[in-house]
Amino acid sequence: MKTKIIYFIGLQLLILILMFLFYGNYNLVSYANMSFYIGGLITFFGLISYVVSGGFFDFFIESSRKVFTPKHMKKDVNQMRLPSEVFSFPYKPIIALGLSSLLCMCIALFVYYS
Repeated sequence: MKTKIIYFIGLQLLILILMFLFYGNYNLVSYANMSFYIGGLITFFGLISYVVSGGFFDFFIESSRKVFTPKHMKKDVNQMRLPSEVFSFPYKPIIALGLSSLLCMCIALFVYYS
C-alpha cells in the first residue's frame, strides 16, 4: 500500500514537472491536459500488457512461426517461448496507477467547470 502511494505521488510530481516544461505555467487546464496524456499512456500500457499476458496473441504468433520458418529451423522455432510466457508481469498496479491519474484529471475538470 505504501509503495502504491509513493508511485502515485511520484507520478503527480512527474505531471507537474512536465506541465511546467510544456506549458510554462501552472493552472488547472494544463494539469488536466498533462494528467490525461500521462494517465492515458500508462493505462494503455497496462491494458496492452494485460492482453499480451492473457495469451491473446499466442495462437497468431505460433501459427505465423509455423508458416513462415524454413524447414531446417523448425526445431528451433518449437523451442521458442510464446509472448504470454515472456511478457508476464503484474499489470493490475499499472492499470490502477493510470486510472488514478485519470481520476485526478476528472476531478480537476470538475473543479474547473463548476
